[in-house]
Amino acid sequence: MGTITQTITINQLVVGDGIRTENAKVKTATAYKRGDLLNVGANNVADHPVVTEGVIGDWNAIAVSDFTAEQSTYHSNNNLEMPIYVQGPFDIEVVTVNGTPLTTAQYDAVRAQALKNKIELRKVVGN
Repeated sequence: MGTITQTITINQLVVGDGIRTENAKVKTATAYKRGDLLNVGANNVADHPVVTEGVIGDWNAIAVSDFTAEQSTYHSNNNLEMPIYVQGPFDIEVVTVNGTPLTTAQYDAVRAQALKNKIELRKVVGN
């Protein structure tokens, strides 16, 4: 009889306690992915931060769940909102921008911005 070795990798977004959520409006025809960094403006609408030459613009929240473009359009048209994370510890390797993982070159600047947002982007050991 042979031996079977299996490796299971779990990328968990939330990595601690003290999580706080709020709600924000969504843009029509915009897809959001769980873990996306978001910029919620004064109008309480969640948008993806602008990325210019690899530099991620302002952000202040993280998407709690996936939303398709169709779902966001429905929510926007019916004055519904989506949940967002506004505080707590998260795994930096799982956080994304518009569904795309961060590069290691983006980590330091994004983590520095997280401090003012009451969000911790941790480097989780074992990943």
